Amino acid sequence: MLKLILRICVIFCSLNGFTATALAAEVKQLDEGIVPIESRSTTLRAQGIKQAFENVILKNSGTQSALINERIKQQLGSASSLMTQYGYFEEDGELFLKVNFDHKRIIALLREAGLPVWGKQRPLTIVWLVAGENGEREILNDASDTVSRTTFNQESDAKGVPLLFPLMDLDDAMRVGVNDIRGRFADNVASASLRYQANYSLLATIEQQGAVYRYQMDLYPREKAPQALQMTSLVSQSGEAPSMEEAVKAIVAATSEYYVGQYAVADSGQKNSTTIMFTDVAEMQQLVSIERYLSQLSAIKSARVANIRGQSVEFNIDLFGDEADLHRLMALDPRIDVINSLSEQNSNYSSFDPVEQPQKETQIYYWKGQ
Repeated sequence: MLKLILRICVIFCSLNGFTATALAAEVKQLDEGIVPIESRSTTLRAQGIKQAFENVILKNSGTQSALINERIKQQLGSASSLMTQYGYFEEDGELFLKVNFDHKRIIALLREAGLPVWGKQRPLTIVWLVAGENGEREILNDASDTVSRTTFNQESDAKGVPLLFPLMDLDDAMRVGVNDIRGRFADNVASASLRYQANYSLLATIEQQGAVYRYQMDLYPREKAPQALQMTSLVSQSGEAPSMEEAVKAIVAATSEYYVGQYAVADSGQKNSTTIMFTDVAEMQQLVSIERYLSQLSAIKSARVANIRGQSVEFNIDLFGDEADLHRLMALDPRIDVINSLSEQNSNYSSFDPVEQPQKETQIYYWKGQ
């Protein structure tokens, strides 16, 4: 069979708790909660375990409303029963409690509570922020050590939202200025964002106005829609906050809620199923990797090999949500190429035997991972 020769350009970025590759990020430590604590006393430890449990629920569901769910509130009283280990560590003279929970039981709890589950593979966002205090305005860069940058890191980790910041080197400075971000010239910024291989661009401003900090944020897709004259904001929010930290939290929260709506999947209660195919699976290790990948997707209840024809493998998939949920998640992964139709598949793989083509509509993918 004719082989595809692929050139894959991958960038690796240093992110808190994330492994980032082109067009996606894998979130780590989804079973782990870290909270500051004043001492190692039994009473404070019990309180810290509950707070860590809430943090883990937030990272795995993605939505603040999960914490007011009756089933979650009920489990909070016995959060330690889901704990696998805990420990203490110090950083910059401050004591922290680190708690790990049974990840499978956390996911089962969210399903039981009827809440969405947000998987490990999540969209990567490049943040273009103009922060202004005392009349000064500047674009936040990757090396910044400001309060806003620190808070972005903390919120990114707490909510499991992978964020990147521009280098603001000569290349960036020639393309994007403060007024491009303040004026929402999204097309200009999108062009500069291409080098970072992010799924979305976040344009935001935070400016001090008297005793408050006024913020404005707009979230944009990587590319403008076909036939569109200009980039269209997916999320737009503005408001006032008492501090820079609270303004950053509001911006990250709005971004997180949008992603939850797109990529977190709740159990619909219906028996939805579909069939997908991977083509050019030439080695057993590829098949093992594909099965492992499908098993961790939050949209999938179960995945079973249905047919193997030459180097094409067909899977029967049982779903928590619908097919659209599954395909949105799979489109995030840089290890996968999407082949939209059988006719396109035939043109790209000329040796694919038409006699062996599936008889029903089946989404076809090419696996380029390890």
